[in-house]
Amino acid sequence: MLISLVRTLILYALVVVSLRIMGKRQIGELQPSELVVAIMISDLATVPMSESAIPLLYGIIPILILVFCEILLSYICMKSQKVRSTVTGRPAYIINNGVINQKEMKKARYSLSDLLEELRMLNVFDISNVLYALLETNGKISVVTKDTADDIGYVLVCDGKIQEVTLYNSPFDKNDVNKFIGSYRLDDIFLLSVNSDKNIYISLKE
Repeated sequence: MLISLVRTLILYALVVVSLRIMGKRQIGELQPSELVVAIMISDLATVPMSESAIPLLYGIIPILILVFCEILLSYICMKSQKVRSTVTGRPAYIINNGVINQKEMKKARYSLSDLLEELRMLNVFDISNVLYALLETNGKISVVTKDTADDIGYVLVCDGKIQEVTLYNSPFDKNDVNKFIGSYRLDDIFLLSVNSDKNIYISLKE
């Protein structure tokens, strides 16, 4: 009994620490790869926890390997936008200036009922008043209404890369981006955002 208790406490502590190392999000905010790893870790911990005949290392080693792989993948995603898009997907504009983008909804397998439900939860009942609705990679929807359009900040450059989709759905073009950058090099910019009043925010890479 004492052995089972100790094994359970060790595995519990390991799972908690592992999930803490991997991320800082709630379950509903996890990316697909993070959710898969979280489920696998819980399953791996369950087997040696319930079967005392199975060596504890049979659970600990695979868990540590999964945590290492997830951290490595996260690091690669930080450095490569292509890998990040492949692993986590890209945000999709499903409403643009009051018009529903049915093509994007089909690609994301996102139903009209889902959309209307999310809008209601955000206290948005008039689609014609939606400037744009963005389906985030975690399945949540970000909505900007025409009433709050003046407060929008468009992220035009992220980690040295021009955000083509955001640029397309903004009132700006690449010539504007070049003006906003000024004397800085594109590769040196960590974040560039501009609001509707052309107030510029620039954060350089460290």
